[in-house]
Amino acid sequence: MKLTLLALTYFQKTAELQHLTHAAKALHISQPSLSHTIKMLEQELGVPLFRRSGRNIVLTKYGEILLNHTNRIMSELKHAQKELEDAKEAQDMTVTISIFAASMIIPAFLTEFKKEHPHIRFEIIQQRERQEINHHSRVDLYLSSSINPIDTDHSITLLKEDILLAMPDTNPLASHASVNLVDFEKADFITLQQGVALRNITDFYCKMAGFSPHVILESDNPGTVREFIKAGLGVSFAPRITWYGVGGDHVALVPIATPSCQRYISLSWDENTPLTPPAEELKNYFIKNFKRFADTCAGVNSTV
Repeated sequence: MKLTLLALTYFQKTAELQHLTHAAKALHISQPSLSHTIKMLEQELGVPLFRRSGRNIVLTKYGEILLNHTNRIMSELKHAQKELEDAKEAQDMTVTISIFAASMIIPAFLTEFKKEHPHIRFEIIQQRERQEINHHSRVDLYLSSSINPIDTDHSITLLKEDILLAMPDTNPLASHASVNLVDFEKADFITLQQGVALRNITDFYCKMAGFSPHVILESDNPGTVREFIKAGLGVSFAPRITWYGVGGDHVALVPIATPSCQRYISLSWDENTPLTPPAEELKNYFIKNFKRFADTCAGVNSTV
């Protein structure tokens, strides 16, 4: 017989009650079965663990040593079980969100959600491609952008937003009501990194206008893009709503007349994995409130 957790549990209870019959009853096993386990444990260890004392049994000095270690083992196991339960509870209340778009307004949006659901936690993943996070243990919701609306059984379009051109207010075209993208064929562009969905969308619109943008700097931070535009280094594409903070302070945002440039922000989830209740709560909150929240932040009216 190997030294097992079950055998130690039987030993611990027998040492506590000092009576085989009482211990067997407390453990919900037969007295012969308990006696056999204790005997096999003693044979495994090569020492006697109990000795008779009247109608009871008491620990030998070897039994006292084993009980001290057994108590520590059982205590550690109890603490481990509690930690595992706490970790599982935390995981059950955590919503993992992969963000490919609208990262500027998500913190404030989730803060609003937390006011109504303070018990729900978030894990945020920001990657350039959805394929990069397939190894992740669980992603509940994906927030992404595309050139066309994506509405399926497991995704929904949250809003449609125009893509503007951001340029220094000293640019001769900055005061125009709108511009044609082809007029910027020779311009220096500050863009997002290759592979980012918005970069793919804007490259497509440049191709529609008949040119490839002359990129002098790549960044994934709208604030950084804004500062370089302000410094006069070039122009950039700027989603009207979710990049609302880019304009102003010597940076002009000008609508693009041709081609008409826009993108769609959508929310999706895994069609093969049921959402947890907290993830379902957040999904419904996105669907109900994201467009209104984005419009309020940007001070505009968007469409879906």
